Amino acid sequence: MEVSVVNKTKNELEIEIRGANETLLGPLMNHTLANSDVDYASYYMGHIVLDSPKFYVRTKKGTPKNAIKKAVETIIADIKTISEGLA
Repeated sequence: MEVSVVNKTKNELEIEIRGANETLLGPLMNHTLANSDVDYASYYMGHIVLDSPKFYVRTKKGTPKNAIKKAVETIIADIKTISEGLA
């Protein structure tokens, strides 16, 4: 998976995530939106062959990068909880 910045401002960030699909982007969007500092989060899949998915975040306060990182940390913690429950 490769991540590149498409557009970045103080409170907005759009990234392209090559190799991602809705299995990753759906939970990432949901956990990002659960952050009270986030105003808007969404992703766009585009054409299945021609485009790489894009993920967009706009924050009320704090940086979009930190909001995404926090969402990723929550997803990882959720996965660890599930994995430990299976052991």
